[in-house]
Amino acid sequence: MTKKKSAQSPRILQVRKDREYDCVYLNGKKINLGRTGTPEAETAFRQLQIQVLTDPTLATLKPQQVVVDHLCLAYLKYAKETDPSHYSSIKTAVEILLKHFTGQSVESLDSRSFLLLQEMFVQHGVSRRYCNALMSYIRAMLKWGIVRKLVPKDVYFDAKLVESLKKGKTKAHENPKRQGCSR
Repeated sequence: MTKKKSAQSPRILQVRKDREYDCVYLNGKKINLGRTGTPEAETAFRQLQIQVLTDPTLATLKPQQVVVDHLCLAYLKYAKETDPSHYSSIKTAVEILLKHFTGQSVESLDSRSFLLLQEMFVQHGVSRRYCNALMSYIRAMLKWGIVRKLVPKDVYFDAKLVESLKKGKTKAHENPKRQGCSR
């Protein structure tokens, strides 16, 4: 009698217990992470997830297996190295995204998800212009994910369908204009 195959887990890698140690099997190889329940094992697991998402030689994953959390972690690592001047804003956008979409498959995101995200930005009290900038960082992350085969193209297209907030037509506040410096 054969066993039924279980549905694929939304996690990229599954931690398994080997006596009192955590391990992961990747491409048929066993990778030890450390003693079960320790911060070191959790850190090693997260770093391995990021490596799997960012290293094309390890990319044996399909987009439906990628969870929003993993995409965000991998993109934050990339953004910290390549765009340090905007990193804090990118991190803000990602934190709000994670607050509402943790554990969901990237493939499940649609235009309604991005409208909700835009509303969440407004509810966090950011200005209209900053809200639009945060949405552009989310779109940039999705575009980055498409190139690495982590995000389906239609998810990025749905994000682009969400229009920027227009002046006077949103609940988001406007920041006052800056006055020129007098020297």
